[in-house]
Amino acid sequence: MTLVSIFTPSFNQAAYLEQTICSVLEQDYARIEYMVIDGASTDSSVDIIKKYSDKLAWWVSEKDQGQADAINKGFARATGGIIAWLNSDDYYLPGTISAAVKIFEENPDIVMVYGNMLAVDEHGKTFNTLNFKQLTLEDLLCFQIIGQPAVFMRRFALQKTGGLDTSFHFLLDHQLWIRIAQQGQILHVPQTWAAARY
Repeated sequence: MTLVSIFTPSFNQAAYLEQTICSVLEQDYARIEYMVIDGASTDSSVDIIKKYSDKLAWWVSEKDQGQADAINKGFARATGGIIAWLNSDDYYLPGTISAAVKIFEENPDIVMVYGNMLAVDEHGKTFNTLNFKQLTLEDLLCFQIIGQPAVFMRRFALQKTGGLDTSFHFLLDHQLWIRIAQQGQILHVPQTWAAARY
């Protein structure tokens, strides 16, 4: 059974962080390595993380250089064959990780898989479903967007990219998808896997 590494970068997101953490810990997949990387939050985030610390592979709360830096810390720590990150105001739907692993097992040549996602408001109310389509490297270069919370990657392909470019503050995930798509095939799955908070 493939180990899946998931991590959450967070900063002052106590209002949503617990739902994010629980959405990972309550998945039906047995082999999850879950980490939380907090940027020295000044709200109650650390108390929430400590509440679940016995179920986490690792967590830290320290100043960082921003979102890309925090995510790269997670990449560096991750040991799973499949890797994803889930921001601290987003959450997975039930069965997401087992569904993603199944797709990778059925498609050994793909380096990245992505599903659809819900758009939810601050109260978690769904106001849109974002249905993506199968994209190519050329599509990505033309700024066709993928929903980051519903993306899973093979670790070897991610390692070849060197991780996120910390000079990017916007579209840092999109630039990573482009570099991963240069490593092999990416695949869209018409299943709704995550919710992104807007």
